Amino acid sequence: CFGYTSPSGREYALFGTSTSTAVVEVTNPGDARIVAQIPGPVSLWRDMRTYSHYAYAVSEGGSGIQVIDLANVDAGVVTLVGNVHDDFFGQTHTLVVDTQSGYLYRSGGAGQGLRMYDVHTNPAQPARVGTWSDRYVHEATIVPFTTGPAAGKQIAYCCGGFSNGYISTGLYVVDVTSKSAPALLSYVAYPNAQYAHQCWPSADLR
Repeated sequence: CFGYTSPSGREYALFGTSTSTAVVEVTNPGDARIVAQIPGPVSLWRDMRTYSHYAYAVSEGGSGIQVIDLANVDAGVVTLVGNVHDDFFGQTHTLVVDTQSGYLYRSGGAGQGLRMYDVHTNPAQPARVGTWSDRYVHEATIVPFTTGPAAGKQIAYCCGGFSNGYISTGLYVVDVTSKSAPALLSYVAYPNAQYAHQCWPSADLR
């Protein structure tokens, strides 16, 4: 589930179902209503994020990134613009969008690493601009630093490892400021080979 607020202030929930991305108006929570459903590959896992008036949906079922236009959602119109399917593996586990810099990060699915897309130049057709494939990345959190010694950097905190995240399991800290040349900064091992699933920074980023 993710959220979107239209320019008029109306609120929508974007729900991942086993067969679609459902757009549900929840402005009045006691009278929620389905506005549209965008069919997708059958999957027990679906994830979505937004940038501008676009939603991006992915699943473990494949088909890459679905680009969904929410510009006219208040009128009940939601449109599938197309799919970004730029490699052999169409599966994806999760998405994250750094709205400050305008980049989308696609994690996991079929043993994949972190795949990076420019959504600020042409959000209707995001272009792939980089890949960090040293490890399988199950989920990632992207932090744009504005102060301190890392000011100006975009850092990805990646949970993963080898063999779909079951070997050399842990937290990989990757500098993704240069999308064409991401660099591993640090690796923190997860004890006893437990699965590293997801992470989130504290409010003070320490």
